[in-house]
Amino acid sequence: MNRRVALATTGLGLLGLHRLLAEGDAGAGPVVVLKLDDVTVRSAKGSVNARWQKVCEYLEQEDLRAGCGIICNSLEYDNPDYVAWIKGIAERGKIEFWFHGWDHAVHEVDGEKFNEFSHRTYEDQKERFEKSIRLAREKLGITLTCFGPGGGVGTPSYDAVTARVMGEVPEMTAWLYPMPIEKIGAELAKGGRVTILDRVWAANIEKSVGVPDLAKLEAGLAANPKRPYFVLQGHPAMWDDARFDEFKRICDFLRAKKCRFEQPTACAKWVAAGAR
Repeated sequence: MNRRVALATTGLGLLGLHRLLAEGDAGAGPVVVLKLDDVTVRSAKGSVNARWQKVCEYLEQEDLRAGCGIICNSLEYDNPDYVAWIKGIAERGKIEFWFHGWDHAVHEVDGEKFNEFSHRTYEDQKERFEKSIRLAREKLGITLTCFGPGGGVGTPSYDAVTARVMGEVPEMTAWLYPMPIEKIGAELAKGGRVTILDRVWAANIEKSVGVPDLAKLEAGLAANPKRPYFVLQGHPAMWDDARFDEFKRICDFLRAKKCRFEQPTACAKWVAAGAR
C-alpha cells in the first residue's frame, strides 16, 4: 500500500491527506505531538488559567497543531467562560482536546498510593471514561478519541484493566502512552483498533515537571535519529514567562528541523497506516 492510499484509508480525511501530501517527505524531520497536560478549573467561578490561554493563543497564531488534555470533572461545573474557551479552540481546529482522566487524583489502597487509573476496578475505570466522554459531548460538543493517563506518584499510571477498558470504549482510538511500549500496550495494539503512541523519555519538552529545556530535547532527538514520531509532554499551567519563552524556543527549533506538528489522533492514524 503506498502512502497516499494508506493515509486515505485510515480516515484522516481529505483535508488532512492533502496537507500531509503537500508538505512532502524530502528533508523532513519527525512528526511531533505536543502533549500538553491538565486543562481544568477548580470551581464554577474559576477563571481559565492565563498561562493556558497564552500557550493556546501562541499555538494558534503560529499554526502549530497540538493536543491538550482535559481533566474532565472540571466539566461538571457550570462555568460558561471555561466551556466557551475550550469550544472556541476546538472549533478553530488547530488543537485537539483529549481525555486526561476524570479527576487526575491519587487514591489509596491498603495505605499505598496509586495514580487515578491504577488499582481500580474495571467498573470504576470504565465509568470514568464513559462519564468523561458523555460530559465532553454534552458541554463541548466534541468526541474524545484519545487518552493519556495522569501521574502523580511513582507507581504506574495505568494497568491491565485500563487497557481492557480502552479496548472496549468505542470512542477511544489513540493512547498517549506514558512510557516506551511494553506488554500491556503491545497486547492492546494487536487488536488493531487502538493505536499506541509511546514515549521516548530522553526526548521531551521538560527536563522535570513544569520546566521546559531545549537542551534536553536536542539531545533526545539526536539520540533517536530514525524514530518517525515523538510525543513531547508539557504542563503549561506551570510555565512562567521564562519557561514559556523556553517553550517557544523549543517550537522554533522543531520548525527549523522541519518537524511536522500533529494532533494526537491524527498522528495515531498516520502511525497506524504505516506512513513512515
